[in-house]
Amino acid sequence: MSYLSNEEKQQLLFDWRYTGVTVLNLLTEEEVDVYLQELERIRIERQENDTEGEWSDYDPFMHPHKQSEKLFELAKHPKIIEAVEFLMESKVFGVQTWTYFKPPGQLGRDQHQNIFYTQCNSNEIINCSIALDNHDVSNGSVWYLEGSHKLWRLPMEVDEERAKSNPKKWRNERGKPCVIPAGHNFTKVYGTLKKGQVALLHSNVIHGSETNNSTRFRRAFLTGYIKEGANFASGNHMKREPIDVGSAKI
Repeated sequence: MSYLSNEEKQQLLFDWRYTGVTVLNLLTEEEVDVYLQELERIRIERQENDTEGEWSDYDPFMHPHKQSEKLFELAKHPKIIEAVEFLMESKVFGVQTWTYFKPPGQLGRDQHQNIFYTQCNSNEIINCSIALDNHDVSNGSVWYLEGSHKLWRLPMEVDEERAKSNPKKWRNERGKPCVIPAGHNFTKVYGTLKKGQVALLHSNVIHGSETNNSTRFRRAFLTGYIKEGANFASGNHMKREPIDVGSAKI
């Protein structure tokens, strides 16, 4: 059974080839609300168990699939799996799940490439961001540089002063932007997602986000998928590990 129409497949290929980012309709608003209830349950549980005061109310949450079978099912959503397998022409396995709550006032991320952290080859990992609210410029949606996925892995430039504004325990959030080679002039696209849509990002595309200047949250459930047989860096902070999503052998 295919969950992608021929029109969706054509759009996926076009976007992947020319922009490095593509969007699919995935969930109804009612379905999203069920997942939001589950995330809120986990958030409250984390706060109640935080005896040492390590977390603020809406810090990013790592690996929520480990604490919720419902969220694990979301990471294995058959339409997402079909899409990433179609784009990478391979079976896949998961390596990460995490959640951003992004409340009003929260800062954004510097420009970066996901490949810098995973150390995969080009197009061997795809990160997906499922919108749990309407995402737009005012609440700090993800922006990307159109066509920048054609660049290879770029170095980072540390800004110590900007790095001081990092959210607690999230060392890669701010102060470490990637450096774009001279002569490149990519168009900056401010992404918009409707509640229930999912954005798929090429491993090399340069992207980031801005401050949430609205009175609304910008919540998202993120997943990462690796091509079968590919190597990846587990990381020191955000640990990556093989996740069985019902596709590749791991």
